[in-house]
Amino acid sequence: MEILWRAEEALPVRAVLAQLNAKRAAPLAYTTVMTVLSRLTERGVVRRQRTGRGYVYCAVYGSAAEIAVRQLLDDYGDAAVASFVEQVGGDEQLRSRLRRLVDDP
Repeated sequence: MEILWRAEEALPVRAVLAQLNAKRAAPLAYTTVMTVLSRLTERGVVRRQRTGRGYVYCAVYGSAAEIAVRQLLDDYGDAAVASFVEQVGGDEQLRSRLRRLVDDP
């Protein structure tokens, strides 16, 4: 995911593979990276777009934290938000920041 987050544009599997293998002693197989990207696409974390005979991939969300929050909201909905706000309690500065985030998606 770090490679896709840093990328300025959508990347083909070979570009992701090249960057991953640049940091590894034992190279990954093309099919391994393709399978992982396909699974991330199925989960809605990565977007796939057809280009010519292949696909390019890009991150749907901006960071691991954003993915975790969205997954939490998908799984638990309003109850998760209500519980989080309750935990924040009297921290008015944090509550104000949360309001701004909610108002400006």
